[in-house]
Amino acid sequence: MLCYVTRPDAVVMEVEVDPKANGEDCLNQVCKRLGIIEGDYFGLQFSGNKGENLWLNLRNRISQQMDGLAPFRLKLKVKFFVEPHLILQEQTRHMFFLHIKEDLLAGRLRCSPEQAVELSALLAQMEFGDYSVNTATYSFQELCAKELDTAALESIIAKHKSLEGLSQASGEYQFLQIVSTLETYGVEWHSVRDAEGQKLMVGIGPEGISLCKEDFSPINRIMYPVIQMATQSGKNVYLTITKESGNSLVLLFKVVSTRAASGLYRAITETHAFYRCDTVTNAVMMQYSRDLKGHLASFFLNDNINVGKKYVFDIRRTSKEAYDHARRALYNAGIVDLVPGSDRSEPSSPLKTSESNMNCNSCESLGCQQSKALQEKLRKLKEAMLCMLCCEEEINSAFCPCGHMVCCEGCATQLQSCPVCRASVKHVQHVFLPTHTSLLNLTVI
Repeated sequence: MLCYVTRPDAVVMEVEVDPKANGEDCLNQVCKRLGIIEGDYFGLQFSGNKGENLWLNLRNRISQQMDGLAPFRLKLKVKFFVEPHLILQEQTRHMFFLHIKEDLLAGRLRCSPEQAVELSALLAQMEFGDYSVNTATYSFQELCAKELDTAALESIIAKHKSLEGLSQASGEYQFLQIVSTLETYGVEWHSVRDAEGQKLMVGIGPEGISLCKEDFSPINRIMYPVIQMATQSGKNVYLTITKESGNSLVLLFKVVSTRAASGLYRAITETHAFYRCDTVTNAVMMQYSRDLKGHLASFFLNDNINVGKKYVFDIRRTSKEAYDHARRALYNAGIVDLVPGSDRSEPSSPLKTSESNMNCNSCESLGCQQSKALQEKLRKLKEAMLCMLCCEEEINSAFCPCGHMVCCEGCATQLQSCPVCRASVKHVQHVFLPTHTSLLNLTVI
């Protein structure tokens, strides 16, 4: 069975799966071909009969969710957005960048004029390279819906000139850092009508639910702690919230189809579980429905039989679990892909200085084979001695009383529990580990 999967850069991938394959089989093939291990952040999207955007349930059969016959057309999209410093792979960052760039240029995501100046310069640097008066064009108007005046143009040009020599990976990371500060970063929008029939836009995000008018002017914001329950019935989604007075209020959202209502209900539950919970509860993970064949099989054979079972949600891990899982997978695969820094900055640690010197002199002092072996040892040493959270600073702190040493002081002081054993942190002790230079010298000897 063929599936045509369109990436955020408009490249179409041809994926062949079994006719009875689940959505997860297709997504795994796409991620494998792209070299992406952090697959928990992504999903496959398709269009319904009424133009609604729907997420493919990865735990159910593809053929039972799609209309018509194969080949099926899907889109690879970022489903859960996280902070840029939590993204471990360059391939994953690139897909985040492409998705956000598409949303910004299409007007689905807006930024301030000041942010548009920086983003325009970064986009121009990545598309056209270093500044040249003959090639540079800027996307200021698309980013903030304002005319590009002379003052803004001069600011963009000055910023563009300052980015000379910036690599693609570093540019994408800086781009994501700016966009991640936007209030609507990671928000999934759904078009609905309220009980009075007024058209609204409902945004499901990491912090809560935003209610806006059609032009995205804000009406209200509902934080997750005040939401008691979300339910779906037909084309309606009901949201029960607690008011300041302590009384309950039920909000009604009407959508164009039953599948769109299921999508809104799924988005609320899965987004809350991903960003706000330590683990996905069994009540969420095991929620399912059955078709007629499944009902008959469960009635006459065994209630636990899997025949005809359709899962409501496909979320497997929370953001914390997804990060830990990806880090372990990268470590086991021997892959190190750290967050890029500024290409033009001087080395700030002994490790970076030693690595730079070694790159220059290795070919002169060692044979090619010895040089590769030393580079591999250096790579593993670099991975072992970097903070597991920011992946930038060296490990120099220990959690007490558990004693784990996995973070730099800046990250360790912000944590209330150990990221390794989840034990409560009483205090953080500064430690003095061997320097990278001394360890490298031992490696060379």
